[in-house]
Amino acid sequence: MHQRIQSPSSINTFKQCPRKYYYQYIAKLETKPSIHLLRGNIVHSALEEFFDMKDVSEVGYALRFQQEALGLLKRHWDANILPLSQLESEDSLEFYLHESQLMILNITNIFTNRFERQLKKGLLAEQAFKSMTPTIEQEFISHSHKVRGFMDAIEVNDEEVRIMDYKTSKTSEINEAYRLQLAIYALLYEEKHGKKPDKVGIYFLKSTERLLDVTDELLLFAKKEIEQVHKNTKSESIDDYPLKPSRLCNWGSGKCDYYDNCFGKDKKKEVFLKVKQ
Repeated sequence: MHQRIQSPSSINTFKQCPRKYYYQYIAKLETKPSIHLLRGNIVHSALEEFFDMKDVSEVGYALRFQQEALGLLKRHWDANILPLSQLESEDSLEFYLHESQLMILNITNIFTNRFERQLKKGLLAEQAFKSMTPTIEQEFISHSHKVRGFMDAIEVNDEEVRIMDYKTSKTSEINEAYRLQLAIYALLYEEKHGKKPDKVGIYFLKSTERLLDVTDELLLFAKKEIEQVHKNTKSESIDDYPLKPSRLCNWGSGKCDYYDNCFGKDKKKEVFLKVKQ
């Protein structure tokens, strides 16, 4: 069989639970719709369009940024109201919308502060905005490492290159899974451009940005993790992907998409799953 192209998500899934990796990436069982995934996509879409804003002025820019971003969020929210309403009650959706609005305001405030610094350097408003506009949603593929990744934003400011990701999760720190994702992004960027990005980081939409310096150690970490997962995912037999029970199997307010396959009454059927060649 051909070696699979991994991603930060697939690698972190394997590390979390090999059995979950099997169900998702080999057996390709369907996953359930998630309010968190859909909300994240809506916020991402609003932020992407925000950087296409025209007619930027030195007057009233802070309010303009907020209004533009919030308007885009509401438009994308309304466009997805049917699938949203199928996932949560009206009251819950109001909560998620309000939370998303706070996220958008937080990141536009960060952008506004950086925009002000560019204006103080003597740039005109449109020049300042353009200089800060990132390359968004770019896919990188490494055929040598057999890994790919979608980067939310590649920023180039004052010759410094930063690869940034947007997160709508509750945490505001770079945990091990996020560190691996960012390390893989740095590795992909270096392979394509022949040089390391200066920093990788995350815009935590509920708090602020967090950054990591890109070092040889970080790139080595990515290479080792990629190699290890490739080594352990050659098989297509479910027996080679042991269940790794944890609190992520069932956390009260939700559970793993494959919980019933692992712990349900109809558990025996899992051994008959057929993998498409």
